Parts: sequence; C-alpha cells; structure tokens
Amino acid sequence: MTRLNMILYFALIFSALGLVNSQHKARNRYIELEQINQAAKQYDQEYGQLQLEQSTWAMHSRVEAIATEQLQMQVPDAKRVQLVTLAEVAPKVPAAMQFKVPEQTQQGVAP
Repeated sequence: MTRLNMILYFALIFSALGLVNSQHKARNRYIELEQINQAAKQYDQEYGQLQLEQSTWAMHSRVEAIATEQLQMQVPDAKRVQLVTLAEVAPKVPAAMQFKVPEQTQQGVAP
C-alpha cells in the first residue's frame, strides 16, 4: 500500500509542477501577445499619421505653389495646350515599345 501511495504522491507532484510550468508559459505568451498588440496599435497610428502627411504634401495647391515659386513654372495659355491622343502617337512609336489597348465589349470589359 505504501508503494502505491508513493507512486501517487510523485504523480501528484509531477502533475502540479507541469501545471505550474504550463501556466508560467501561458502568462509569458500572453505578455508577449499584449506587447505585439501594442506595437501593432502604434504602427497603425504611425501609418495614419504618414497617410495624413502624404496627403498634405501632395495637395494640389501646395504642388502648384512650389511649381510657381521655386521652379518658376506657369500654366500655359489655352492656345498653347495640345491634346495628344494614342492614335496620333502609336504610328511613331517603335513596335517593341507599343502596347495593345484591349477593345471594350458591350459590358465595358475586354474578354
């Protein structure tokens, strides 16, 4: 009987140690997960700020002001503006550089 008690006692001790070890690992994983989630939130916030900054830098009025002030560029007169279509340019482009424009079907999408 004492032999069975000793076996059960050691089984109890080992299972308790296993439980403590698994809880410790689970807590460490949870801490790591929270750190990763916090980093993800920071990255999302930084991404939003970068998008806002990009939209500010790319504003039409800002680009136009820089082009006018720093580069001395001007909007051309309507008489000097020429509209170039693909049909006018395609015969002059070498065959190696040409690309095919898909023809539209009735749904508006090429097959």
